[in-house]
Amino acid sequence: MDQHFGSASRFDIYRIEDNVSAKEKTVSFGNQEGCSGDHRGAEARLELVENCQYVIAARIGSRIQRYFETQRKKFFEMPGSDTDYVIEKIVEYRKRSGK
Repeated sequence: MDQHFGSASRFDIYRIEDNVSAKEKTVSFGNQEGCSGDHRGAEARLELVENCQYVIAARIGSRIQRYFETQRKKFFEMPGSDTDYVIEKIVEYRKRSGK
């Protein structure tokens, strides 16, 4: 969460079921350029989160944000936030929205 989506070298994937969260896995990849450079780097990152409903990062570029919107993914820009705190807030959001 402390990196721009396009610069991230790894993603922590969490599963939220019945309003309980658990870290499922960490996915990593090599030194691919970010979203502003080689688009293969952006595509690789998007593939890693294709099954995720929520994406959290410090920042996100407008092109990737538009893509997430077309995929009905919720994106949260939360620079420097504690992962457990953010996951807890997503669980609360899901409870309020009946998901």
